Amino acid sequence: MNHDEQQERIDDYLRGRLPTPQVFERDLQAHPQLQSEMEATRLALDAIDISEHQRLKSRLQRLEAERAPVEGAGARVIPIHRRKHRRLLTYVAATALLLFLAGYFILAPDGTESALLAARTVEPYENIAYPITKSGEATDDARAVAYVAYESGDYARAAEAFRGLSDAEPADRFYLAQSLLAEGSFDEAATHFGALASRNDFNLAPESAFYRAVARLGTGEVVDAKAELSRIADTPGHPFRGEAERLLNNL
Repeated sequence: MNHDEQQERIDDYLRGRLPTPQVFERDLQAHPQLQSEMEATRLALDAIDISEHQRLKSRLQRLEAERAPVEGAGARVIPIHRRKHRRLLTYVAATALLLFLAGYFILAPDGTESALLAARTVEPYENIAYPITKSGEATDDARAVAYVAYESGDYARAAEAFRGLSDAEPADRFYLAQSLLAEGSFDEAATHFGALASRNDFNLAPESAFYRAVARLGTGEVVDAKAELSRIADTPGHPFRGEAERLLNNL
């Protein structure tokens, strides 16, 4: 049986389409590699099937109701209107990353599951710090270039542009860390989020703490990540309390 046929068999099993699932289950017990492939496929399918719409809806409602302006020179909160094309780009990019990680998990399962779980959790945070206009009137502004790239889903370019800002504010560093997280640069992202989470004068410090925990999952620091997530889950009013609880349930 070639790889494509094996993958089709796994898909049919996970979707309940195999006429004799008991035979497949016996094969799983006899072949650890098949078990790894099945688990990786299951994780990827679970990620794709996450109820993104409901999560986005609740997050946007919370931001619109509770978000105070992000402090920092030139930083302004703008009305949040999720663009359809950006949502599609984010979904497609996340799906591609998940499938890549699932394939990597098959080849090197040790220590990779936490990175896959982190990738499943990542949803780039909405740009609430810098208004982007359709006219493109500020395209020569380095900060505008960074946020335009971020909103378009070009996180590699966004990270490069944010790094190049000579007058970076905390909000800019937050979105640099978001870009790094979306790109899978977990270690560097964790460093930036950690610095921001400790700032008492930064409005997105609680969010930074949550994303630092996600980044730590990606680096394999599962014990530290779980401790941080537990603290968040036990903090009444934390903006990511629900997300932390759900993530802990998956660990």
